[in-house]
Amino acid sequence: MERPVIYLHAEQSYFLNDPKVRIKDVCSVYCKDSNLQNKINCIEVYKFKEKEDGRAFMSILVLVQAISEEIPDGEIKNMGEEDFVIYYRNPQKQPSRWLQRGKIALICVTCFLGMGISIMGYNNDVDMSRVFSQLYETFLGTRPTGATFIELFYSIGLTLGVFLFFNHTPGKKVTNEPTPIQVQMRLYERDVNQTFLLGASRKGEELDVSNND
Repeated sequence: MERPVIYLHAEQSYFLNDPKVRIKDVCSVYCKDSNLQNKINCIEVYKFKEKEDGRAFMSILVLVQAISEEIPDGEIKNMGEEDFVIYYRNPQKQPSRWLQRGKIALICVTCFLGMGISIMGYNNDVDMSRVFSQLYETFLGTRPTGATFIELFYSIGLTLGVFLFFNHTPGKKVTNEPTPIQVQMRLYERDVNQTFLLGASRKGEELDVSNND
């Protein structure tokens, strides 16, 4: 009889609301035998404390061991990550809506002030007011006595440039490409997960076949 071939593909991190962790929650499984695939998906490999948020660091070998115990004659091939992080959040512990809005408002104000100070610092370093005065005098032949239309166009162009750079206008993206912030957030998330996994491996906190009860 031909041995069933089981393909596993795990991502670097998973976010769950169910304390019971089954293979289907942390890994994509493929097998020609659909009944066997459904059986593998339902295998439980870990359980969080229901009332507490938490995270667990797991090796793919834990899944391989659990599958091998249920299907001894199966041939398992891993096509994804070797180690991954599981984040659990208790669905009953919902954060305050006003607290969430307060955090968003604080981030928006911080970003707005930070960007404004950066732009003002740049304008001061290159003496933009003098540049505008020279441009005005060059093209119109008179020295400006105050703010001119050049500053207005500069402000409009700067605003449009920010929208185009961040690939986002109010309520709508300019293109389907990810924004620079989204790219940096994904890189940050990857670095955080790798740091967690490395620290857990060094401290012996990772769930592996050597310490999996």
